[in-house]
Amino acid sequence: MMRVPRTTVDINPQALAAARTALGTTGLSETVNAALNEAARRAALARFDVLRDIDGQPGDVAAGRTETRTAV
Repeated sequence: MMRVPRTTVDINPQALAAARTALGTTGLSETVNAALNEAARRAALARFDVLRDIDGQPGDVAAGRTETRTAV
């Protein structure tokens, strides 16, 4: 297991409870680490989304996003 530095942070109890529910975690460290991993995953997917359309033009990608968001 990777050695992880200990740190002190102030955490909003309501936000922690909501994150635990959303992430299906139980412990504080587990929840914080899962939230950090989820934020990093979402950022990576957002970057990938822009780069994935090799054959189209940037406007095509933007138009597809608007259509998808509108349909949901």
